Amino acid sequence: MTAHLHSCLVSYRRRLLTEQTLASYLATVTVPHSLVIVDNGSPQDVTDWIRGTGVPHLLLGENRYPGYATNRGWELMPSGTTLLQRIDNDTEFLPGWCDEMAAVFSDATVGQYGLVAAGDEQWTSMDNWPVGGNSVISRRVYDAGIRYSERPWAPGEVLEDHQLTLDVWALGLRRVFGTRPGISYLDDGDAAYKSESHRARGLVA
Repeated sequence: MTAHLHSCLVSYRRRLLTEQTLASYLATVTVPHSLVIVDNGSPQDVTDWIRGTGVPHLLLGENRYPGYATNRGWELMPSGTTLLQRIDNDTEFLPGWCDEMAAVFSDATVGQYGLVAAGDEQWTSMDNWPVGGNSVISRRVYDAGIRYSERPWAPGEVLEDHQLTLDVWALGLRRVFGTRPGISYLDDGDAAYKSESHRARGLVA
């Protein structure tokens, strides 16, 4: 079966980073794909820009949990989708990530692929380390009812992206990390973004 990747780019503030994320994705994705931007209540300058991209989008109007946004974006997948992706809007995609990702899923035992950046090896080399952030899952996982948790984070609880990997493992499927850097992380030093993002995730009162 030919792969079709449905990607959800989760947006909140940081328009310039989202622009870079979008541009690098479009420049490097090599399989048939669809894309939706789901925005978590950004200011008007960001939502106006999103409307102007021509990319299908969903404006939630408030800062919701990242898992909630991704789940809503995945619900918009076209028929024939075989792979579902979460993209955080601080991501620069590097050439080659998509070809490796698609090849990995030719193995039916793989349920999730984690994109890695330089320096992630200390974590991704661990057999029991779950995927954080940018991730691709097989449609098989989605059809089994697996979704991101939509609950706010609480001290001592598993993060929603890590829980997704635990759920993949519970299905008896494998989690695979990229063998080389497929992304790099962008940062604009937006302290307000970090504070608001932590608040939405329940990390602060």
